[in-house]
Amino acid sequence: MNQIVPKSSLNFTKGGDALKHYTYKGDSGKDVNCYYCPNCTTHPYHQQTVMGPDTVIVRTGLLPEARKKFEVGAEIFGKDKMSWEKEIATTFDVLPPS
Repeated sequence: MNQIVPKSSLNFTKGGDALKHYTYKGDSGKDVNCYYCPNCTTHPYHQQTVMGPDTVIVRTGLLPEARKKFEVGAEIFGKDKMSWEKEIATTFDVLPPS
């Protein structure tokens, strides 16, 4: 579960300065910067340059309170879904149109 948020609203209370990152080309052909913990390899967020420099995608599913409070609004990158997975919301094969 992810949530798209302004980069300025992302604050780490612990460990944020230690995050490492790597970059790959997304489906758009533009860079995707993935940030991860060097100790446990958890990826708390990533930034897709196609969305602009001030927007990040936070893995809110890592937060216990988020799993209880946030309902699924859409499934993105359904093209990568396993055939046995059930659809739980409107599914987009890639990023939805803006």
